[in-house]
Order: sequence, then structure tokens, then C-alpha cells
Amino acid sequence: MRELKDKKAVVVGLGRSGEAAARLLASRGAKVVVLDLKGEEELRPQMQALEPLGIEVRPGGHHRDALRGADLLVLSPGVDPSLPLWQEARRQGTEVMGELELAARSISEPIIAVTGTNGKTTTTHLIGHLLREARRRVFVGGNIGSPVAEYLLGGERADFVVLEVSSFQLETISTFRPWVAVLLNVGEDHLDRHRSFGDYLRAKARIFENQAPEDWAVLNLDDPPVRGLLEASQIPSSTLPFSKEPLDRREGAFLQGEDALLRLGGIEERISLRPFPLRGEHNLENALAALLVGRLCGLEPQEMEGALGSFRPPPHRLEFVGEVKGVTFWNDSKATNPSATLRALEALEGSVVLIAGGRNKGLDLGPLRRAAGKKVRAVVALGEAGPEVERVFQGLAPVMRAQGMEEAVRLAFENSSPGEAVLLSPACASFDMFRDYRERGEAFRSAVERLRDGG
Repeated sequence: MRELKDKKAVVVGLGRSGEAAARLLASRGAKVVVLDLKGEEELRPQMQALEPLGIEVRPGGHHRDALRGADLLVLSPGVDPSLPLWQEARRQGTEVMGELELAARSISEPIIAVTGTNGKTTTTHLIGHLLREARRRVFVGGNIGSPVAEYLLGGERADFVVLEVSSFQLETISTFRPWVAVLLNVGEDHLDRHRSFGDYLRAKARIFENQAPEDWAVLNLDDPPVRGLLEASQIPSSTLPFSKEPLDRREGAFLQGEDALLRLGGIEERISLRPFPLRGEHNLENALAALLVGRLCGLEPQEMEGALGSFRPPPHRLEFVGEVKGVTFWNDSKATNPSATLRALEALEGSVVLIAGGRNKGLDLGPLRRAAGKKVRAVVALGEAGPEVERVFQGLAPVMRAQGMEEAVRLAFENSSPGEAVLLSPACASFDMFRDYRERGEAFRSAVERLRDGG
């Protein structure tokens, strides 16, 4: 990125990715201005850290005058690129991109990018785990953990760069080209940002748009929208599908009993999934995708099979929290859409008392009705979407309303029986009551611990 020297770059949003982008731009000689809606008091620690690097931070809004003469505009993922101010900047000749695009332009190592509505964090971590266990040097980041720019700032080089990428990040790419692109599934999500499901699907599909035939696309053949992309021949790279069903003569990966069968280059290899600790068919899909990627990276089947058993998933994803008087408690706070909640319900055996609700992202919660009677015996409705959750299950299962997590856990326990499960799987975002899904999951865990301790 030598071309950045002395260029004016404006970064919008001083979250972790925005700060990393600003530092990267400054390290390459750009003149950097950062805009953020937060006030000066809230941003003071970051301002004190960035200003010695020559980075100007302007709090309190998106200042139009700061865009004057800008060569480059870097939008944080939470900033909608369709807003008129950014469109105006684009018309005036300013290049608009996100931190993913900015950093990826300087990465020469093979990039493995994973996206999907559900499961992308687990799959990204699993790919990183398989590679590390095989003694490959790996950077894992993107939409989780470390922004991509931090890889370049850190100085240490990896054999593979493994990235979780979101639809928000993919909206602002132009040249981003992963060597392997994984699309796990596409269900309704983020319709408060994307104008329709079609727009959301197109954003996800952008992960493939700059690939060439020598690159790889790993896709879930069982997911109708993903299969539709494959059948429409909209993918320019070499495709490797995965499925729970046999693939006939096609190359890819599929399930056979408790094993994964990988078929590449005309060779079929078997890997036992028995050591894999995660529950649910959706996690078997995630494993198939990760094993295909591992094989493309040159890992042997036996070393991947050995690594499966030592994998520990990130927290807040169908995480077992504890048991109280025969009732098990499961934390699936990361489930922020109905399809994720349905997958969690399918993964648990027996009947469930479901804790759901939060801030709806413009999604139809109606699909949750499918679980009523079959799996969901009772519901505790929580947060802004509580009335909507109540309407969904009305007449199908008893619904109780809770004002907070402590009350929700207590009500769920009081209305459960030994052998049943209490599942926090909200199908909604957390921002009405919590900073993020992590804080929500920790509140659930703490409430269960107090219940167990008799507090």
C-alpha cells in the first residue's frame, strides 16, 4: 500500500476494526482522520493513544467537512454504506471501502474466508484449530477477535490467514479475493440493515465474486439459497459441496454414519466424527466444511481426525452451563435469528423450556412456531421482542414474561421438570438490555450459578 503515502484517509467508526484501520493507514504514511458519533469524553482513551501517531480523531458526529479532499473513506462494518453522505463522497471521487478490503490488499498469504448466517464463528475457529494442531502458522480473525489489519500491524507472518467475514464487511469489498471461500448457509437475518432477503443473499455471495477457477468455493448443498447459487452457475471458482447426504460421484464431503467421507482428486478418504464434541446436525455441517478446507491446505485425514477431539468451541454457542435438580441449562446467546434458535432446539434431546426475545432485527419470528409442541413445552419471553415472542407461541405453549435475565432463569426453572432443558436461544439481538450477546450469555450463566447455589 505504498500508494497511500500522503493520501488523505477518513475512517468512520472507532471500534476495534476502525482503530486497526486507522493505525494501518498511518503506518503506511496516510494522513488519517477518524470520525465517530461518540462524544469526546467516551473516546478520550483512544484519542490519547492515536493522536501521537498523527491520527486526528473528531468525535461527536460524521463531519461533512472532514470528507473534503479525501482520497479514501474506510467505513466500519456497523456503518451503512448506502447512507447519502457516503454516496456523495463516492460521486466526488473518494474510494470507499471497509477495513477488510483495505487490509486484504496487502496480504500475500492464502486467505480462507468463512461466511454464513449461522455457524461461521465455530467453523472459522475449527479451521484454525485443525491447522494449528498440524503445526501450521495461522492467523484467525476478521469479524471475530482480531481485525484483519492487526495481522499486518503485528509483523509475524502466517501460512494461512483464516477470516470470518460478515455480510456488512462484504458490502464494501471491491478486490477481496480469498483462495478458499466457505458459504455455510443463508437464512433471514439483518433485515434491519439489508433491504430484503435477496439483498442479504447477494451480499453473502460477494465472497466469491473476485475468485478465479484456481480458487475454491466450499458450499452447503443442503441449504436451498446456497444450492441455488451453485445451480445458477454464479460462482467463478472451483466448487466443493458438502452435504449430510451422499454426493453420488461428485467431489466434496458428506456424512456416512458417524464418519465424514472426503472425495478430492478422485480419492475418497474417511474421517471419524465420533471424537467431535459439538452437538447438532448443523455442527456436523460445520465440521464437513472445515475438513474440506483442511484437506485443501494439505492436512492428512489422520491428523485432522486427531484434532477434532481437542476442539473447544467459542462460548455462548449451545454451551452447557450446568444442571440443577435434573434440569440442564444451555447458553445459546449467540443465536440472534430464528434459524439459529431452531438449530439449537433440534440439537437438544427431550423437551425444552425456551428463553427467547431481545431486540428483533426486522425478522419474522413466526418460524419458531414449528418447534412448539414438538420440542418447546414452555416459553419465557424477554426484552423488547417479548410481546412478539408471546404472540408467536400463543395457544401453542405456555408463555411467561420476564423483566430481566434473573427472573427469566427462575421462571424457566420453576416451569421445568427433571430431564428437561432450559435453553437461552433468543432469536433476537441483545442490544435492548445488554452490550452484546456475550454479556447476555454471561448474565444467563451467572443466574444459573446463583440458582444452583440456592441464591
